Amino acid sequence: MSVPGRLLPHSVTVVTPAVSTDAYNNTVYDYGPAATRTGNVAAWLQQDQRALVTAQGADPLQEKWLMVTNHSPIHRRARIEWAGSPAGALVFELDGQPSPNYNPLRPDPLHHTELSLKIVDG
Repeated sequence: MSVPGRLLPHSVTVVTPAVSTDAYNNTVYDYGPAATRTGNVAAWLQQDQRALVTAQGADPLQEKWLMVTNHSPIHRRARIEWAGSPAGALVFELDGQPSPNYNPLRPDPLHHTELSLKIVDG
């Protein structure tokens, strides 16, 4: 059993970048028209960090978010677009690896995936 749909009220788009190599042989991730977009992905999004960061040298506007979804797989370099945010459209990038959560009592043990997110600025 995965997370029931009623507990995933938000609809997001998962953007998997197109990957290429530049003239210097560096890997380049393209989130524009060449990227693969998977829309209407059911999710739960919540802001985990509600206070300003006060550590010296830290970005005081850094926000940390959690996303829970039944959608899988999600690429490590994916971005999440949330057009229905109460604050207006937001774009997130993953802050670490996707975290699959399992139920060992099931034949298909993947239960849901959790993602730590941060807002993409600019």
